[in-house]
Amino acid sequence: MNLRTKQASRTQLQRAQRLHRREQRSRHGQTLVEGPQAVRELLACSPGLARDLYITEEAIERHGDIAELAASAGVWVHVLSSEDMRDLSSDGQGIVAVTSTPVQPDLDVLLLRASLIVATLDIADPGNLGTIIRTADAAGADAVLIGKASAELYSPKVIRSAAGSHFHLPCVAGVEVADIAAQAKKAGLQVLTAEGAGEWELPVLLEQAAEAKILGTSPSGPDLTKRTLWLVGNETRGFAEYDVDVDARVSIPLYGKAESLNVSTALAVCAYASAMARATQEDGK
Repeated sequence: MNLRTKQASRTQLQRAQRLHRREQRSRHGQTLVEGPQAVRELLACSPGLARDLYITEEAIERHGDIAELAASAGVWVHVLSSEDMRDLSSDGQGIVAVTSTPVQPDLDVLLLRASLIVATLDIADPGNLGTIIRTADAAGADAVLIGKASAELYSPKVIRSAAGSHFHLPCVAGVEVADIAAQAKKAGLQVLTAEGAGEWELPVLLEQAAEAKILGTSPSGPDLTKRTLWLVGNETRGFAEYDVDVDARVSIPLYGKAESLNVSTALAVCAYASAMARATQEDGK
């Protein structure tokens, strides 16, 4: 393993520390990736974006595979003391990478090629947004679209919450909410929202998808096996402030005493319903 090691100067460390601030990330087109899992996925899936890796001796011993990935990618590695690492990041577990912000993909091309897309309105909480990206990745979604009023896509907190999923699937930020449904429909996707007062219950749609496979019947409601864009609303207000033209509004029944589901949890249920319906259909072919 031939690491490209170099001692980090105080100026270099200060520049990296300043990337915790949004205006600095925007100015330089760079951000921080914190923690072993997110850094591992960066180096494995998007090594061309990585600029520098900061790591402690202890972290090299614990995560030798990350050091090997850095060596393979030819990334400069800066070994820091525990004290310097704490100054750089209190959340990195001894591993932080500086990376270039990915170039935003073309939305029209994504929509034409996608089978399953997740879209948000204004998810202000970084943890929720990161979890949504991670969930979409796990469900096999082709992309995540993020409304203009949402948390910053490439903030360190969002990247950390997504645990590396930013580097697995394309994400498009700053999407105009009014345009999401129209553009998706134009590309042949059905647009479904997850809402408490939806006219269709998700278990009914799953049952109809199963019956369609077994009996050859056509679903009377939205077909979960079709190409779909799931749209989730604000954490507290839902779609109250938006007039979005969708194909159907779908509700998730609550069997316990909770008043509602967290928005990222609701998204997980809906995305997996579509993923499982499509997988079941394909298994039967």
